[in-house]
Amino acid sequence: MNNRKKGFTLIELLVVIAIIGVLVALLLPAVQQAREAARRTQCKNNLKQFGLALHNYHDTYNTFPGGTNGSGCRSSSICPTALTGRSRISAFVPLLPYYDQAPLYNAYDARPTAPWAQQISGATPTLQPHPYWNNKVPMLQCPSDINTVITGGSLVGMPSANYSFCSGDGARLMCSVDENADGRDCTKARGIFSQQSRTRIGDITDGTSNTIAMAEHVTPTGSTNLGDARLGRAAITGGDPASSPAACRALFVNGIYTVAVNTDDGFHGARWPDGAAMYTRFNTMVPPNGPSCMEADNHWLGGMYTASSRHVGGVQACLADGSVRFISENINSGNQASSEVTGGSSPYGVWGALGTKSGGEAVSDF
Repeated sequence: MNNRKKGFTLIELLVVIAIIGVLVALLLPAVQQAREAARRTQCKNNLKQFGLALHNYHDTYNTFPGGTNGSGCRSSSICPTALTGRSRISAFVPLLPYYDQAPLYNAYDARPTAPWAQQISGATPTLQPHPYWNNKVPMLQCPSDINTVITGGSLVGMPSANYSFCSGDGARLMCSVDENADGRDCTKARGIFSQQSRTRIGDITDGTSNTIAMAEHVTPTGSTNLGDARLGRAAITGGDPASSPAACRALFVNGIYTVAVNTDDGFHGARWPDGAAMYTRFNTMVPPNGPSCMEADNHWLGGMYTASSRHVGGVQACLADGSVRFISENINSGNQASSEVTGGSSPYGVWGALGTKSGGEAVSDF
């Protein structure tokens, strides 16, 4: 009589575990790809909703909102009283009712002061966010990105945004101040959105299907948002209008800036209600997923602010006709050694042409 108990030997168990491990290793990339595909689809849907919001706004006011809006003084440091407003309201704010955020808009509209400044009558206001602006608006975030809330600096806790508005193909007129000593006109950027701009569909003579309205950008990946020298930040040097995209790109090696970067809550999307160009706008000089370079260490002024994403190979962009396209980071970007132009066709190839609303370029497939 055989009294031997039936069961698995140790070797058989180890073989089964090894097989399961191999299967998991094979399936994990597929699962990760499926998850990223879902996240990318959500990002695309967000941009589609913004495209609809822009057109519904245009139907109401016969114009798109400005890239930077509002009235009053531009700087919290020179606003004399609590009743003084600021002229740095991003396009996300007037669009609020058009992407299902009417209550948030109505709450903002009732406030006499800048939404992100905790102002004290008779004293210099401090840059601390009102609790009201601590509302995280899911549509402003792409789930493929990592950081969605500021974790360092003076505006800790304020949710950020992963989308921005296109100001064209130039650095100098990306500015977001209402006056400047060198006489530049910040309202004249070559894209759809600039300071106090009121662009109509009829002004987009290059065609709404050939002109970018919005695109993605990433936030830094560090455990805190300050001091991180990776994608999502902007180099303090190299963004001067007399410079070139090539000069800016030379400051970014193996995914790290080789020079000082802005650390004053200074990353794309850092303050979604703030219309400062560095926070909520971009231009089409440096191709997608490249570095950004500030004209000076000042988020009011211009620079080369670049579209970027965590998606492999490029970024998603909403065109002025409301459609959403994926744009390769290898898109034709023309003469990267050229400094910016103020009229005519863009020197930055198809990418530059997509940023201008009336450059006269014939855009090829992209």
